[in-house]
Amino acid sequence: MKLKALYHSHIVMANHPELESFLRKRFDWEFQRGKVDFQRVRSVVSSPRLMSFSARCFSHPGLVIAGESYLSQHTMIADGYRKTYAISMQDWLEINDFVEKVEWCEPFDKAVMNVQVWPFTPSELGPFAMAVAVALSFSPMELRAESRISLAVDELVEEWGYYADDL
Repeated sequence: MKLKALYHSHIVMANHPELESFLRKRFDWEFQRGKVDFQRVRSVVSSPRLMSFSARCFSHPGLVIAGESYLSQHTMIADGYRKTYAISMQDWLEINDFVEKVEWCEPFDKAVMNVQVWPFTPSELGPFAMAVAVALSFSPMELRAESRISLAVDELVEEWGYYADDL
């Protein structure tokens, strides 16, 4: 038996050029039947979060709102008890010696922020790619532990024809 085509599994990052059209083509069959389960996206787009930690608040032009803070700006979820930002690995390597990481602090300490290090520059993402990146930055365990985040991710991605109620 001769194969006419061989299916290749490609995993891309959220900064993939034309991510939305790439996923539309990839899941064309599913889109023809309605909304697509966001778990399918998780199977072909990698999480951007390389590492995350808490740090004393600092400013840097490469910091972009991410995580729960991004969800609070784009859904009905309230922000967590500290702001979350993403920064590129390149920017992080330039400043990491000057940033004070925090191992423990009071829950509502306004002098502490959460930082996620991503492999690409978060500010270069368009609205769709940023929504996908933020949604994927939550681990499955975090989504199971916090149903409010899972619901907010569902609200975030439904605009583009996805649903995420099974996260």
